[in-house]
Amino acid sequence: MNNTKVLEATVKELQGQLHAAYSRISVLTDELNKYKSKYREEVDARFDQKMKQKSMTELNYDGNETRGRYGEDESV
Repeated sequence: MNNTKVLEATVKELQGQLHAAYSRISVLTDELNKYKSKYREEVDARFDQKMKQKSMTELNYDGNETRGRYGEDESV
């Protein structure tokens, strides 16, 4: 019976930690969306059309120009 109480207390503690983590994630997501909307237009205005297309599709946006459409190595 003592093990049950320990397990219940552990579950309650973990539930509290999970709730706190969800709260922090929510706050960070809101802040991220705010910065995305604030700086997206400025960043897009400074990129040329090729970079705009890459940023919208995220295709090779990481700067890895030697990779093909499906990630295959085209450097050879």
